Amino acid sequence: MAKTKIQELKYYFYSISFKAFADKRQTHNDHKICTDTLYHLSNIKRQGKGLLKDRNENRSKSPKRELFLSSATIMPIERRARFTMALIRKGRRPKIKKKGTFNLESIANLGEVVEVTHFFVDFGTDKNFICVEKNHNGPNIADIEYYLKMVARDDLQLARTADLIVYMDDTLDSALEKVKNVLSFNIKMRPSNLDLINEQLKTQFFNGFDIVSKVYRPEFLRVEAFFKKQGRRDEERKQNKIATNMFNKALNVFKKDPTETFYYDQFDVVFEDGTGNEDSFNLLKDKKIVTKKIEATEEDITLKESYNLIAEDFSRIVQELK
Repeated sequence: MAKTKIQELKYYFYSISFKAFADKRQTHNDHKICTDTLYHLSNIKRQGKGLLKDRNENRSKSPKRELFLSSATIMPIERRARFTMALIRKGRRPKIKKKGTFNLESIANLGEVVEVTHFFVDFGTDKNFICVEKNHNGPNIADIEYYLKMVARDDLQLARTADLIVYMDDTLDSALEKVKNVLSFNIKMRPSNLDLINEQLKTQFFNGFDIVSKVYRPEFLRVEAFFKKQGRRDEERKQNKIATNMFNKALNVFKKDPTETFYYDQFDVVFEDGTGNEDSFNLLKDKKIVTKKIEATEEDITLKESYNLIAEDFSRIVQELK
């Protein structure tokens, strides 16, 4: 009997807040801006139209990162929205093998390749919660935040900016307060995220990895470092100022721009606190994440199927965080 293949889906949780233009503050608070933006996107889609936004529009040296919504549904009774965001794929394009032959055809003849990400917004409270089904190759939370912000700013002229909150079981402030001496770190990411991360962190942790990525095309990049020696007594340990400062800078970057946390598949750090005790920080473990296991099939999970899978957990987390 063939063994059933299992696929894991991971869901991450955030909230977004909008800051209104001065002339809109009397009529539009944060929550109304969010609601108006969601309904506007749903109406645009219902009319058979779309809004294309390039996240790298103002970055002349970066390739285009064009985004649009391929699905947009408002559920007024549940006070939720179901969206699918598409990212137009750039670079080398795959080819199609015709059925029954070994002949290849360029996919460019059919259209552009896109990667999609399903996400859901709960606007039943004033915190505008977002649940994202992670797709490593598709749009990420930084893309979603940018898209909603640009629609609210440029298309509706309601908000000048937006802020994102990442929900974690242990806070960044707590780690910043406790860390006194870094003993080891283990960091892992996909090469495609190198161009997206903060330039300072890229220089500190992944300097020179651009060439490795282009030449060898690995699936992941990993940096590991250990600073404590076996058998050395605690009182003999010297403070590792360079690694400790690097970690503090990373935490401050994550705190200032929560979307940065999305780009790492692993970010584990072991450190000493002020009393000499060992503690640890795990970026992914400390995030609020729900993992669902489903039977793997040839068909991708649909927007509705994904929502039904996470709906109850989303409700529970909204109640916990509101």
